[in-house]
Amino acid sequence: MHLRHLLAIDIGNTHIKIGLHAEGDWQHEWRMSTDVTRTADEYRLFLRGFLQEAGVGLVDQTVIASVVPLLTPAFIRVAETLSYHAPLEIVPPGYGLEVAYRPPESLGADRFVNALAAWRKLQGNVVVVGVGTTATIDAVAMPGVFLGGSIAPGPHLLANALAQGTARLPLVPPNIPEVLIGQSTQQAIAVGVGHGFIGMVNELVFRTWQMLGSQTPVVLTGGWARRIQPHLKFAAQLEPMLTLEGLRYAAEYAATSSPAISP
Repeated sequence: MHLRHLLAIDIGNTHIKIGLHAEGDWQHEWRMSTDVTRTADEYRLFLRGFLQEAGVGLVDQTVIASVVPLLTPAFIRVAETLSYHAPLEIVPPGYGLEVAYRPPESLGADRFVNALAAWRKLQGNVVVVGVGTTATIDAVAMPGVFLGGSIAPGPHLLANALAQGTARLPLVPPNIPEVLIGQSTQQAIAVGVGHGFIGMVNELVFRTWQMLGSQTPVVLTGGWARRIQPHLKFAAQLEPMLTLEGLRYAAEYAATSSPAISP
């Protein structure tokens, strides 16, 4: 099956990222808030509007990765109306990447496609760091095996936990302040959350290197990736489109085993 137009949908805990791939590149990218109260009809209107903006009616294939089970069936129903062929939901393992995780299907689809993309790009051992709602640090080793990794709370979860778990601490929007010592409660929380999060990512990468070797390259993605990159104690290759790229690799892998069908 030849994929002239591919619609990739990454359903995350906070945002839904959507990309349209055509002519060898990502032509459009859209982002919307994750809302489990929206109906399939509402999401269909959004996605049809995005495609109309791009001047596209139907796509050849829709590929989906979701970590929000409540939304997955709705998006599959929507995708069926947007593409010539049945939507592809990515569930590990497969697509050229083995999974040493037990059980394999318990691995989050976002972590899997990120690892798949990083592996395909570097073709060697790689540490994959995703920083957003959560922080995930994962190890992929030759000859293409997802070994496992670590999951930790992201900055917003850390800030919310302090506010909800204490009587007097306020909710402070997370950021990375220039000050190193907070001189007010708000500053102290900002320092603790922002710089503490950076320290956590540094430490988890160092520990992953103990398994893979300290020369193993690091690929960085996610909503907080650009913010923390200058503060990390190691070189990290920034890949904002990593998840969508992983979805593309998975769709192309699946297409090679499908008969060529013209829409």
